Amino acid sequence: MRYMRWMLALAGLASAATADVKLPAVFGDQMVLQRETNAPVWGWADPGEQVGVTGSWAQNAAAVATADADGRWRLALKTPAAGGPYVVTVKGKNTVQLSDVLIGEVWLCSGQSNMGMTVGSSNNAAEEIAAAKYPQMRLLGVNLVTAEEPQTDCAVRPWAECSPENVGSFTAAGYFFGRKLHQDLGVPVGLINSSWGGTCIEAWTPWAAQQDDEVVTGIRASWDQREATYDPDAAKAKYEADKKAWNEWNAGGKQGKEPARPRFDGQPRKNQNYPANLFNAMINPVAPFGIRGAIWYQGEGNAGRGAHYRVQLERLITSWRTLWGSDFAVYFVQLPNFMAPWQNPVEDGGWPQIRESFMNTATEVPNTGTALTIDVGEADNIHPKNKQAVGDRLARLALHQTYGKTGFAWCGPIPKSCGFAGGEARVTFDTGGAPLAARDGEKLVGFALTGQNGVPVRADAVIEGTDTVVVSSPEVKEPCMVHYAWANNPVGVNLINEGGLPASPFRFGEIPKFDVFAKYLPDEAKEYKLVYAFDPLAGRLTDGNTKFVYDEDHSADFKGPFKKVAYFMALQDMTGKETYAFVSMDPFTEDIAKIGVPAKATGARFQCAVTGVTVKSNVEAIAAGDFPAGCNLEFCDCNYGPQNQAKVEGAEENVFDFGDVFSGDKSPGYGCMQIHNWKQKQSIICFNRFGSGKSNDVGLGNSEGQTRDWTFTSSAKNYARGEFRVLVLE
Repeated sequence: MRYMRWMLALAGLASAATADVKLPAVFGDQMVLQRETNAPVWGWADPGEQVGVTGSWAQNAAAVATADADGRWRLALKTPAAGGPYVVTVKGKNTVQLSDVLIGEVWLCSGQSNMGMTVGSSNNAAEEIAAAKYPQMRLLGVNLVTAEEPQTDCAVRPWAECSPENVGSFTAAGYFFGRKLHQDLGVPVGLINSSWGGTCIEAWTPWAAQQDDEVVTGIRASWDQREATYDPDAAKAKYEADKKAWNEWNAGGKQGKEPARPRFDGQPRKNQNYPANLFNAMINPVAPFGIRGAIWYQGEGNAGRGAHYRVQLERLITSWRTLWGSDFAVYFVQLPNFMAPWQNPVEDGGWPQIRESFMNTATEVPNTGTALTIDVGEADNIHPKNKQAVGDRLARLALHQTYGKTGFAWCGPIPKSCGFAGGEARVTFDTGGAPLAARDGEKLVGFALTGQNGVPVRADAVIEGTDTVVVSSPEVKEPCMVHYAWANNPVGVNLINEGGLPASPFRFGEIPKFDVFAKYLPDEAKEYKLVYAFDPLAGRLTDGNTKFVYDEDHSADFKGPFKKVAYFMALQDMTGKETYAFVSMDPFTEDIAKIGVPAKATGARFQCAVTGVTVKSNVEAIAAGDFPAGCNLEFCDCNYGPQNQAKVEGAEENVFDFGDVFSGDKSPGYGCMQIHNWKQKQSIICFNRFGSGKSNDVGLGNSEGQTRDWTFTSSAKNYARGEFRVLVLE
């Protein structure tokens, strides 16, 4: 009787309206509504129009709302336990009827290409697709589009039953996650895929949540600079020329140098990586559709800022929860192993650092977790095909933490604490539901200890009890830092739990600062004054890659003029060997900002000879002494090539050395800070790609192989510690 009264009331409401009631695209036939909640339903109608919504699962499953002055209405529809199919009816002037609606668990799947990677591209694709007959799993995809302001609706690939006909083009990580939930919980599951390959986290985050972050504001400023100079006609002409060159190269049997692949550069302000553009277009329109939680697979696009990702990930989670008005669960994938297998006990860089950010977020932000995948990557493929393992591990987290299931390992071991005593490091873990173990019962591999000398060595490790690993090495009497699996691709690491899930890479401790200038050059240490100091193995840029971040910046204390400008770089390799070079010269500029790292903000760009040079070094291949002439600088923030445009005597045309050419087409670009002795055909101090941390190029003397100035070597990862000083003599 109550249900009939609701229907009669709604019929009466319809007669007075003048415009059709409309729902956003996230609603549709075959959708899944989140079970046992007050599911938000919203849309548009005439201002002041009353809209009613009913669900066929119960007589009292009904709610009414009145459209506001902008024509928007929203209400909450109480949903039952899992079941269906049902009909949802929306009545205003017109009637919208949504059929074959299920009630169950709804999850949002988002991120970049590894979330977007389809079932059809995963392992055993043909078998997986053929077996994907799950009528109670429903799939919806949000179309790839950007927006400069938050949108209220979006284009989608509508809700549909999961079947062999459509699963091949759906997110593999999301599908395998949802399939396990469906099988283990025995309820309908709805998955919303909103992902875009090659995108950064700042694009998925609302601008209001990140507008105070100087890293992100710098990124946005860089995009805005490109927008100010963007010429669509020139972009089109370049694309057509590149396409012609590419087609001719292919038609000619791919002879000669491969040309640039044709790619149309669209308007920068509308780019998918412009901060907030994807949130505006692909997340905001989906909210506040009722979901249990979200899964996130992204980070490759932010690996160059791995440490900062910790801040960005929590910001994204918090802003999405605020938008939905719910502290829903968020589970994310820690990036897998990738690139060349490691050669050293520790190889710091963006990928191990971003893995640490995932781990720390999972342990510090409530109702989150991270699926550990250090064992399922591929050295030469940034899109590993084993998405079955990824989905399984995400689902294990949800089954335990969200749904309260027990009796299985839900996560790989994550370290909780570490102590150093008696020449050992003792690491205690949250084991994730099963005791610690070594894969296949082998000796533990992947641990490193660092002593007071700053040199990491491979270490022995044994499991003690169910949750502790004891790490030691006869080479390290007083360890101050321990690492595990700390590299881009730490192949072979084998700490797991008895459920077979891998442990997270981690580090604990602190390495003593490398400070050897006064040790090797005590007279110069007394005579020269420090302007800038930094670790060349951890260089980073901010403000849209335009400003270098120094450990010490005393430039405000100096007015000039100076008698001499000097540079000192020291490196300690993985064996503990220390090398250094010191170069002093007559001033080549009176601008104190331009004697430091030539980041874009400084305006420094020098390809010039320098006079009055003195070189001191313990590197045999570097000629030491006084050189009134014969030395030169190559300082720039841009890309550069090997051609000897400056006609430096002895420089080669096709080798990166002491005579290269600066390219003005990309600034900021690769960047170099090089001091050469061209008469000796030597590089002395080289620091390139200076915003890339352990991917920087650093070197003393000539590099071997295809370059002489360390370009493209990413050599910073081969050193344990470094020191760089920029000095003046007043």
